[in-house]
Amino acid sequence: MTAPVGPVEGIRGDRWRDAWSSALADVEVGVTAAEDLLTRLHRGDEDVPAELFDLQDWVAPSLLGPVPMEFGARARRLLERQLEVSERLAEALVQIRTQRRALGKMEAAGRPPVFFDQTL
Repeated sequence: MTAPVGPVEGIRGDRWRDAWSSALADVEVGVTAAEDLLTRLHRGDEDVPAELFDLQDWVAPSLLGPVPMEFGARARRLLERQLEVSERLAEALVQIRTQRRALGKMEAAGRPPVFFDQTL
């Protein structure tokens, strides 16, 4: 993760661009990990590495100032990916809740009777 870099006034030229490049790279790593996790879970992979479930919260670097023009397209693509992953996560949560409810109904219906009639 990128460490806070201080006030915008203290960042000039290459240092400012490097700070933004690093911040965007951190977000890209997190989005890529989330995409990979969703893909593996959707396929039903049994061998999903535990570290994929250990996604760290991203902490925004403080006071980077405006995004440099040359990173504009990269930042927009990254935002689109984040929004897509967010939608996929929301859909996955809805599916999981639906499946859990259905499973609960099947488990409740599948309980053996306490008493039953049997001819001896």
